[in-house]
Amino acid sequence: MSETVLVPVKNHAPWAETVADAAAAVEDEDTDVVVLHVFDEAEAESTRQNLDDEDTLTLDDLASRKRGVNAAIDVLADEGLSSRPRGAHEDERTADAILRVAESEDADRLYVYGRKRSPAGKAVFGSTVQRLILNAGVPVTVVPPEG
Repeated sequence: MSETVLVPVKNHAPWAETVADAAAAVEDEDTDVVVLHVFDEAEAESTRQNLDDEDTLTLDDLASRKRGVNAAIDVLADEGLSSRPRGAHEDERTADAILRVAESEDADRLYVYGRKRSPAGKAVFGSTVQRLILNAGVPVTVVPPEG
């Protein structure tokens, strides 16, 4: 039986590569890996403008054009894992969009990049990773920053 894992990434290739490496180290070739990019309205619109697209591309198509998504997919492919891009619109919070996609994809696990943030930064800006850990119905692997 094939399992599905969700790897949400930002448009920052080093972070995406780090989290994809972690997933590739654990998962096998039968795993369906979904590489997710969450768009806020402004980013989706600017991506469409950069591609000279008038709403003909889906969010999945737009996600496949993002540097972070491609970096993660390349790492996974190098390790023999197949993956596919997925795009989603941000809800009130990025974490809510990730949780919604995890549920719709029937994900068995999440792999997320955990960057360092001060306690004050977490209080002011919130923590996507913390919200995922507390609200996901599946295991969440937090990949720490290198260094």
